[in-house]
Amino acid sequence: MRKKTIIKCLIITTIIIFSGFSQQNKFPELTGPYFGKEAPLDKAVAFVDGIISVLGEHEMCAAFTEDGKEFYFNRQFNSNWAIFVTREINGHWTKPEPLPFSGEYTDRDFTISTDGNTIVFGSDRPAAKGGSRKNKLDIFYTKRLSEGRWSEPENIGAPINTDNGENYPSLSRNGNLYFFSQRTDGHGGCDIYLSRLVDEQYTTPEVLDSNVNSEKNDWDSFIAPDENYIIFSSQNRDDTLGGMDLYISFRETDGRWTKAVNMGPRVNSKSGEICPSVSPDGKYLFFTTTRRRNNDIFWMKADIIKEIKRKIIKNEN
Repeated sequence: MRKKTIIKCLIITTIIIFSGFSQQNKFPELTGPYFGKEAPLDKAVAFVDGIISVLGEHEMCAAFTEDGKEFYFNRQFNSNWAIFVTREINGHWTKPEPLPFSGEYTDRDFTISTDGNTIVFGSDRPAAKGGSRKNKLDIFYTKRLSEGRWSEPENIGAPINTDNGENYPSLSRNGNLYFFSQRTDGHGGCDIYLSRLVDEQYTTPEVLDSNVNSEKNDWDSFIAPDENYIIFSSQNRDDTLGGMDLYISFRETDGRWTKAVNMGPRVNSKSGEICPSVSPDGKYLFFTTTRRRNNDIFWMKADIIKEIKRKIIKNEN
């Protein structure tokens, strides 16, 4: 009798333990646009804290598709960086998972075309299947085949990729590609380049002028869909608040860029800020920061972009 009682207690204990484990690992119910969350106006906070930005883990880069039904981000995975996705299906967001092609190599710093059908990203994967892993990053792209399925990534090739390494691509609505590289024709360190899409071909990249680039490292640029502004990260400028801050420059009517300005303490901190992006509806600014030690995705309302632009126009007048 005593033996049966002990066995029964063990079974009940096991059920309780596994039940608790299952509850802890069950993905919470998240519904509605932006996972049912709303970003603050004056202070950036962790995006979907504990689900997307997880304390103690590493996440960076953020991109919604234009319909707001898919969210992509980078997470460290199997000692590499992988591109993860979560989708809103029947009103509920799915648990984030790596894209089928991502995880074996480092795949990071990506952009999604405005139609949601192309992902462009930096990777150290071989240029061709069967080749060896690279010791630098090239820019690759993949095309959507169907719901949840993507083509095998392809190296974007020349004239974009060179032996200098290229990363953090950003696409405008018309297909123009912005990225950073460390080339001999730059201003010093890493610089931001533009390659225009003309007749379905990318032109020789041109380095952006000194109103954007500096003699420091300038990288991780997000170009607005209409190319009216660019947000990027720069390292150790004279007005920096931390090691790497976010800056913004606006395109004037004559096509020139305004002198880039630091986005200030509402965005930047004593920690590093990189990987900026803006939601397709223009409502929210996303970026990556190390203010919680590891890389986390933070967000805030994007009103600050218009505020900075008004100040620049006022100062010019």
